[in-house]
Amino acid sequence: MKERVIDFFKDEMPVGDALFGICDDEDEAAKTPAYVDADAKNKEEWTAVVTNRSGKIISFIAVDNKIEIRRENGQMENRCDAMLHNDEYIIFIELKNQNKDWIKHAVEDQLATTINVFKQWHDISLFKHKLAYACNKRHRRFAFSNKEDMQRFRNQHGVRLNIGCDIMIK
Repeated sequence: MKERVIDFFKDEMPVGDALFGICDDEDEAAKTPAYVDADAKNKEEWTAVVTNRSGKIISFIAVDNKIEIRRENGQMENRCDAMLHNDEYIIFIELKNQNKDWIKHAVEDQLATTINVFKQWHDISLFKHKLAYACNKRHRRFAFSNKEDMQRFRNQHGVRLNIGCDIMIK
């Protein structure tokens, strides 16, 4: 049986805005993917706020509910919500809207799994900046230090983990 190739870049969307949001309606029934919103009037609805100071177009990729990644038993694998990339950056993004107990699932299950699968099909070393963001609409600026967990994540995956909603592209 031929193994199915997972192409993370097949449905990328270029974004030229210097400021935009990434949203996820979290509608389990409809299974809609994350999306970009560049209308600043909707800023309160944005889970992640992206400031692109690079002057370069960045590509947005919806992952969850868009890219099919299956376990060996056929069940759907955990995935992060979205990715951003250009010639220098690759950014994996998990969007949450929860009060508590969200970081471990966002980081270990969704971000780490997506990064590992991405590495199986694409060369992550092509990107100078490799970042992962766990963003929570209810905790826009996270108050606790997770330095040990962040360093462990970087050592394991070669990707810098950030817990917060403000994504800066320089």
